[in-house]
Amino acid sequence: MQAHTDDLTTFFNLINSLSALIAELNVHQENARKKGLELYNLGSFRASEPYLTIAASAGDRPAQYALAEVLRRRQGSITEEAKKWYRLAAAQEDVYALLRLGDSESLDKVRELLPPRIEQGDGEAMLQMYELTKEITWLKKSANTRFPEALYILALQYDRDRSLVPEGQNPTDVIDLLLERAAHVNFPLAMNWYTNRQKVTTFPSLRREWLEKTAALNDLYGVLKYGFALGHGESGGDPEYGYKKNYPLSYALVWLVVNSAPEYQLHNSAALFLDDLGKAMSPQEIALALKVAQTWKDSHPPLSEHRLTYHGV
Repeated sequence: MQAHTDDLTTFFNLINSLSALIAELNVHQENARKKGLELYNLGSFRASEPYLTIAASAGDRPAQYALAEVLRRRQGSITEEAKKWYRLAAAQEDVYALLRLGDSESLDKVRELLPPRIEQGDGEAMLQMYELTKEITWLKKSANTRFPEALYILALQYDRDRSLVPEGQNPTDVIDLLLERAAHVNFPLAMNWYTNRQKVTTFPSLRREWLEKTAALNDLYGVLKYGFALGHGESGGDPEYGYKKNYPLSYALVWLVVNSAPEYQLHNSAALFLDDLGKAMSPQEIALALKVAQTWKDSHPPLSEHRLTYHGV
C-alpha cells in the first residue's frame, strides 16, 4: 500500500512539474512575442527576428506575419522562407498574409473573408478590398468610415495624383481634411504630415501642439523631431517650432531614439546631434537628462515607427 501511495505522490509531483514547465514556456513565448513585435514596430528588423521566430513557431499569427515581413524586407523579395511564415499566418485567415502570397487560391480566400466584414461596416476590410482590387472606390469607402490608415493612404493618393480628387474640390483642402481626421484619432503618420501642412505651419503654437501630441504617442519620428527642436543653439529660439532651449529634455528624447533604434534611417543624424549636444552640457545635466529619459520611457508606450500595415511597405 505504501508503494502505491509513493507511486501516486511521484506521479502528481511529475504532473505539477510539467505544469510549471508549460507555464514557464508560455511566459517565455509571450515575452518573446511582446519583445519581437516591439522591435518590429520600431523598425529594428534584425533584432526582432529571433524573438519573432520563437513566437511564430508557437503559432502566434501576428508574429508569423511580422517574421515573414522581416524576411521579405531583408531579401527584397518574398523568399521560400518568408512564404512559409506567410502561409502559416494565412492558414489562420490573416488577410495581409494572403495578399502577400498573391496566388489565385489565396486571393479567392480573401474574396471569401472580406464581404461579411464589409457588410458590418468594417473600415479595415474595405481597405483590404482596395489592396486586393486597387479600385479607389473601396479606399474612399474605407476613409468614409474614418479608418485611419485609409484616410492617410487616400491623402497620399490624392497628393500623388491630383486628377483623382473629385471634380470641383480643392486638392489641398481635401488632403488637409483627410489628414486632420486621421490626426484627430492619433494616427502618427498623419499627425507628422499634418504638422507640416500650411494650414498648421501658419500657427506656431498649433504646430507645437501637434508635435507634442505625436511625441506623446512615442512615435519615433515625432520624438526625434521634438528632441531636435528643443536642442537648438544659444542664438535664440528654435527657428522651426519656436521652442525655447531645453537641453535635458532634448538630450533625453534623442538619447532614447539613439539607444532604442540602431536600425532607424535617421540614427546617424541623431547620434551626431546627441554627441554635439553632450559637449554643450555638464556631466550633471547629462545625468539629469538620463533620468528624464527613463521617466519618459516608463510613462509612455513603446517607441514605434507606426508604419502602414501593408500599403507600400
